[in-house]
Amino acid sequence: MRTLLCLAVVLAACSKAETPAVDSTTAVMAAAPMMLTAADVGGTWNGMSMGETSDSVTNRWTTESTDDTHGTLTIAGSKDAIPFTRMLDGDSMIVTSNAPYANPADAKGPKLNFRSVGRLKDGKLVGTVVTTLADKPDSVVARGRWEATRAP
Repeated sequence: MRTLLCLAVVLAACSKAETPAVDSTTAVMAAAPMMLTAADVGGTWNGMSMGETSDSVTNRWTTESTDDTHGTLTIAGSKDAIPFTRMLDGDSMIVTSNAPYANPADAKGPKLNFRSVGRLKDGKLVGTVVTTLADKPDSVVARGRWEATRAP
């Protein structure tokens, strides 16, 4: 009996305290980002685009919302506004040009389209963009990143 008592004491001393299991539903909900709303991304924004791996600004632009899901993007130096459609999905927005447009730096060049994904970060919109040839949607002319601040 004394041996069993000693064995019980040794086992109790060597055992680890169990950590209560974390409810995975609670952990996921706590980590979920804020959902974007049309009010978060609406209005007028001034932005700049950069190459995918560069800090050099390739162009500057302004976007203006026309309603909760549509707007226009005007590249600096261009008189033409590019219409776009915006879709919100969780913490992200997906913006797609509605019609082919000409690059203001190469007006005689091929017509282009863009597709962009952005998020709200520290009061700025930031994201990535892929530009394709309008007549070859699977082509990739350029990849880049961008950031924009709400116009005053």
